[in-house]
Amino acid sequence: MTNRAYAVLGRAPAQAAEPETMAQAQAIVRAASGLSVTPWGGGTRQCLGFPLERYDLALSTAKLTRITEYVPADLTVTAEAGLTVAQLQEVLAEQGQTLPLEVALPSQQTLGGVIAARADSLTRFSRGSVRDCLLGVTVINCRGEVVKGGGKVVKNVAGYDLPKLYCGSLGTLGLITEATFKVAPLPESSATALLPLPADFNSEDVLDTLLGSDLMPTFLFLLNPEAARTVVPGAESVQYVIAGFDGNAEAVAWQLKTLGVDALDSTTALEVRSRLRDFSLDAAPMTAAFHLLSSQVGAFSRMVEWTARRAGFTASVVSDAALGLMTAHFVPAFDEARWTSFYVDLKDKADRCGGSFRIECMPSELRDIGTQVWSPVLPDFRLMARVKDLFDPERMWNPGRFLGKL
Repeated sequence: MTNRAYAVLGRAPAQAAEPETMAQAQAIVRAASGLSVTPWGGGTRQCLGFPLERYDLALSTAKLTRITEYVPADLTVTAEAGLTVAQLQEVLAEQGQTLPLEVALPSQQTLGGVIAARADSLTRFSRGSVRDCLLGVTVINCRGEVVKGGGKVVKNVAGYDLPKLYCGSLGTLGLITEATFKVAPLPESSATALLPLPADFNSEDVLDTLLGSDLMPTFLFLLNPEAARTVVPGAESVQYVIAGFDGNAEAVAWQLKTLGVDALDSTTALEVRSRLRDFSLDAAPMTAAFHLLSSQVGAFSRMVEWTARRAGFTASVVSDAALGLMTAHFVPAFDEARWTSFYVDLKDKADRCGGSFRIECMPSELRDIGTQVWSPVLPDFRLMARVKDLFDPERMWNPGRFLGKL
């Protein structure tokens, strides 16, 4: 690959390296003393964050793709960071097991990238996030030393929980080279159901009823009409609730009967589930991720849609209704639409409901004026800054990229 292939926000590095072993990666990092280094996995989230202060070297994990230890009976697997999620899932499936993460674009996202970006999972409500299934990490620090955290067994309580520290660090603390995960049996049966909501239906009432029932969905999402056109084949111009069920066949069948709907046929279900899973990484001029109370999802989704329309934008909004996580893509509806005024209005709405948000993909009109990527910046930022100073005193790793331009 050329250096241009490793561009971050339009800026290419002076050098790029693809080590084939951990020892080679260590040697590269030691030789890079005084340079700025950007870890590179699948490259799917390089639009997230602030522009780099310096960009001297891209350090790719593309050739670190070995599964180093896998004992199915232990329900754990250890693999190098450059292995994609899809590649690992293929190996696990041969033993009737799965990594309990359904992240977007699994054939592109690498294990190291999923950890560094703390990538969200379609099934987070029932199976947890990457933080929950991550048992151990191996990292190369700014001095080229190998640092290990966690372990290779599910019950491991020795020392500090370093794996969680690296989770979501966005490559600012070191190069993740290897990780250990706990895995789970493949479900015996899976089903996906659609519930279109007519205009006069209150989505909050529907979601409250579902979440307060005896049903145990694997995931429960609310889609606004614009997002439904992307995710649901032949969608009507209404909101949709999408529910997924996984487990033994009898339990799945009972839940569908209780819900009073038929499951989608297997082909359509796979298509809907894949589109819903990948939605957060769909291309758009601007993408924002919100975190709010699950009880606010329906009302806030409509507010986001209305705010965008008033400013001259269309909004595609998908919400994890059980967890209060929302992803919205925004596209200008006409040339005169202005990102700056829209952003101010959108931030005000998020602040008023007490939620937080980050701009996953930011248009240049906003980036050029130094718009915040993460909002709000909380008091614990001082602790984060201290950790950065301790782990990366020379600001080698992704300088300026993270929250507060750490």
